[in-house]
Amino acid sequence: MLSRKELRFERRSILTATQLRAVEKFPREFLRLMFSDYGNGIISGMDFIERDDEIFLTEGLLKLGDKIFFADEINLSGLMTGTAGGKRYRFVLDEPQRSAYENVITEKISLSVRELEEDGGLEFGRFKAGLVHLPAVDAEDLFREFTRASRLNLLNVPFAVRGGVTFPPIVFRAILWRLEHKKNPAPVDSALMIRLADVGAVSMHALKIFVEGKGIAWRDDSRENIFKSVLEAVDKEWEITLPEIISEPKESSKQETPDYDGIFI
Repeated sequence: MLSRKELRFERRSILTATQLRAVEKFPREFLRLMFSDYGNGIISGMDFIERDDEIFLTEGLLKLGDKIFFADEINLSGLMTGTAGGKRYRFVLDEPQRSAYENVITEKISLSVRELEEDGGLEFGRFKAGLVHLPAVDAEDLFREFTRASRLNLLNVPFAVRGGVTFPPIVFRAILWRLEHKKNPAPVDSALMIRLADVGAVSMHALKIFVEGKGIAWRDDSRENIFKSVLEAVDKEWEITLPEIISEPKESSKQETPDYDGIFI
């Protein structure tokens, strides 16, 4: 059964509790159903940018279970302040905190810094205490760039897509930049470029199809090995194999015997 509600507000009338609940429920249920088959992670926004030598996580939408959360911009460099030099940390989501005021229930989740070995919620990057920058998407050695100690490691940040999670958009921007600068991209390279230019990210399943389509082994035991497999497939040159042409055997030339009408003595 399908249903649709239309609210009518009479002039000078007082809104009833039923009307207000219908107004409140519509956007919440719309978002829930729209992203019901997505994994837990970033749905939109929440991108990593560098501004005035500081790293920020921009505002956006996050999915946790069947709930959608709105994220404000966060200064990640500010959260790094006070970390012990030489130690490795990661940004994780804390447990939700609920509060109520005038019948408005607010659920908030904070992003905190924990040592790498500690448990936590969704991850938003790993770093080694000290001077940290974002990876450069145009680096020559992308794997080293995204995993070196002086960079914010974003390979384990979950970006929600249909059927699960994938890499965050900054990783795909680096992959797209690499593909766009190939001299002779393969058809599967072009297919991935078109998809990334259109939507900015693809699922892990799509990446597996791309990697195996280039004849590279898919290693999915860690995010680092997946990224390494993808880069190997990106850098692999397109080998065009032409079918072997077998020339037909030439007919042996037969010496023609002249015809004579008369008698030869």
